Amino acid sequence: MVARHRPPVGRWLGALALALLVAGPAEAAMERPHALAFKTGFHSYPASSYFSYSEEIGAGGASQFRGQNIELFDYTYQWRPRWGLSLSWFSGYYQKYTPAENFSQSLFTYYTTITPVYSIRGTGLVGEWTVYAGAGVGRYSLVLRLDSDTGGAEVNNNTLGYQALIGAEYRYSEQVGFLIEENYARARMAFGADLGSDAATRALRIDLGGHNLLVGVRLHF
Repeated sequence: MVARHRPPVGRWLGALALALLVAGPAEAAMERPHALAFKTGFHSYPASSYFSYSEEIGAGGASQFRGQNIELFDYTYQWRPRWGLSLSWFSGYYQKYTPAENFSQSLFTYYTTITPVYSIRGTGLVGEWTVYAGAGVGRYSLVLRLDSDTGGAEVNNNTLGYQALIGAEYRYSEQVGFLIEENYARARMAFGADLGSDAATRALRIDLGGHNLLVGVRLHF
């Protein structure tokens, strides 16, 4: 069984990015620094009715699906001295839980986010720490798979979510900075109808957000 639901959220993200760029003042065009970051860290899902249900049947709860998170492409355009616009692609987390030899559940969450970022402290000079914060929206997608001796089931779904972040970057050189960042997201999804027809199953919800604690390197160009 493969269930798919793809709400048209991609165009909302594009419209937001365009609006933010157009809103920039003309003088910002004099200098347009760019940055590309690569991050890795630890992710934990928030509590939800689906994880409560999954834990009750022995398929694992939120604590069993904590694990590594990777952001392979995080691009930032600094359109004003203290304001930047960050676009995160190819980001996600995957975990598999096998409570028995003949049964396993895997969750793969991947996302694309657009986040205006404001530098609270620091100017980005070499040898200096810059503290920044931001909030934005994203498209969060889920691939959930259940496998057993009798067969398997897969759910593909996506939803619109939002996130807030705070971080600090140490500028090692003109081209390289090292960062640490905390990101908290909420992306609730109702997908119980993809798993069963009874009322209790149809009411299940999952939140694809949660806490991300990340470290990484940012390349400035």
